[in-house]
Amino acid sequence: MSAANGLSDATQAVVSHFGIEAPGILNQYACALEDLLIDQAGKLDEVTGRHNAMQTILTSPDVLADYTDRFFTEVVPVDIDEAPVAQQAPQAYQPQYDMPAPPANVGGQQQGAAPQQQWEQFSDVMNRSPENAWRYLSGMQPEALRSKLLFMDAA
Repeated sequence: MSAANGLSDATQAVVSHFGIEAPGILNQYACALEDLLIDQAGKLDEVTGRHNAMQTILTSPDVLADYTDRFFTEVVPVDIDEAPVAQQAPQAYQPQYDMPAPPANVGGQQQGAAPQQQWEQFSDVMNRSPENAWRYLSGMQPEALRSKLLFMDAA
């Protein structure tokens, strides 16, 4: 150890090679690395917890049944531990179907057509755009629909 400045020979070699700021920079780097490792360990603990919860759900029939029941009966399934204190009762989901009305000309184009012609036109509509076939059926003449029934009233 050098008595003149109180630094060991190894420290003097590092300071002379890297500069006087080297120990401070190295300490700052070590602290930043330590903080990142602590954050990473926290994330790993969180992922491990989620893994264990999923493992429990998938391997325990009772827990899986309870989770599935809650999934289909609640709007958003939330574990009781994570639920807010003042949670509202779940609202039932009510789907709203937005179906377009049939075009006005659908019924008009079939008025004079024979039942067989109407079914041929329906077949054509099914081949071109099956999603619109219901529109064509809704405008068909009752006689054309009756012609395809297997059982008819003796009237």
